[in-house]
Amino acid sequence: MAEGDTVTANARVMLVCAPKRGNRTYGMASAYFKAFAAGRPIARPAVPPLSLIAAATAIGFASLHMVTPTLPLLATVFDRPAAQVQLVLTLYFLGIAAGQLFYGPVSDRFGRRPVLLAGLLLFMGGTALCGVAPSLPLLIAGRVAQALGACAGLVLGRAIIRDVYDREGSARGIALVMMAMSLAPAVSPAIGAYVSEWFGWRAMFVLLGGFGAIVLGWTGLRLAETLRQPVPLNVGAIGRSYGMLLRSPAFVCFALCTAFTSASWFTFIATAPYLMSETLHQPPSAYGLMIVLPMAAYILGNAAAARLARRAGTVAMVVWGVSLSLLSGLWMLFWCVWPGLSPWTLFVPMAASSIGNGLSQPAAMGAGLSVYPQVAGTASGFIGFLQMAISALGTLAVGLLPHAGPFAMAGVVLTTQIVAFVLGAIAVRLPSAAR
Repeated sequence: MAEGDTVTANARVMLVCAPKRGNRTYGMASAYFKAFAAGRPIARPAVPPLSLIAAATAIGFASLHMVTPTLPLLATVFDRPAAQVQLVLTLYFLGIAAGQLFYGPVSDRFGRRPVLLAGLLLFMGGTALCGVAPSLPLLIAGRVAQALGACAGLVLGRAIIRDVYDREGSARGIALVMMAMSLAPAVSPAIGAYVSEWFGWRAMFVLLGGFGAIVLGWTGLRLAETLRQPVPLNVGAIGRSYGMLLRSPAFVCFALCTAFTSASWFTFIATAPYLMSETLHQPPSAYGLMIVLPMAAYILGNAAAARLARRAGTVAMVVWGVSLSLLSGLWMLFWCVWPGLSPWTLFVPMAASSIGNGLSQPAAMGAGLSVYPQVAGTASGFIGFLQMAISALGTLAVGLLPHAGPFAMAGVVLTTQIVAFVLGAIAVRLPSAAR
């Protein structure tokens, strides 16, 4: 037996023979500690736990949503206009967008595990800078570093799932991961609002740093490499990979469908805190509580997608999801006219839209990644880039429009939902969508 096989066998024996003082997790942690202390390689499962992938993916969204309800507070603290403070969010989007173009090709060459670990370390550095930032420009710089690091989890989570599952299985896996990781953005706004009210806004970044440290250690212990066939990393190879993807109408339509669907959501969360604070005169904690409604609805949509992925197929889920989201956008616009603006007229229609997003997003992502699975990392990064770039454009568009009321936000949200519906309808009719 080879030395590596002996080490793996010994690690498995330790795992089985660990003292049963608690549950299986105690034995696993004990085995990892003993192997690490002895200087031996740690045996990791061939298929990574979906809970780990969800946690790595959730970091980026937790960092985004925890800060969102405090934007009006940051404008007061730094004595800057709301348009400048909005860069804390807008440049975060752009940082995630740019980083995903990098992580995809690099992970296709060097593997998912080392690239994800490097991204988590960068996230930790950016979080530390945010926590000590004495000025708004340094806070924004820290947010960009956070975004560049956090987007590793967004890209590689999807790519890892596609590495180990087929098309329908990847749609189900993405749905389960998105359902689990949605818990972080569901509770993050409330946590951010209350922590900033009780302990100050810097305490948010202490929490985010602790979360990042846990995920970093978990990844180091539990994530095995899933990339089977590395591809060359050079400008020509990257260009050919992107060119191959862009020449596929099915990939382009599925990718843009997910991007405009994401833009409808991020445009809403970029505007709703100001509407709640300045128009409805609600405290940040009110937004933190109300946002739980659409977040819970998104989890419900993900749960339905995971259950229906193999039974109904990705095509049906894309159609159902974008249709429901479009109807919800019309509902929101109508409610803002009559009976008028209130927290319920904002968050109830968005909750219905979130159910549709929870159905369509995993299916469209799984279908897009399955067009060329040999470059799943590059495809995942490009999809993520489009999602964040178009979301950033949506937030900028709202900022340029008159925002004394909800109609600028409702109009931009509805526009992105219409575009997503059209692209989804085209994508499911293309020959590649039936694979």
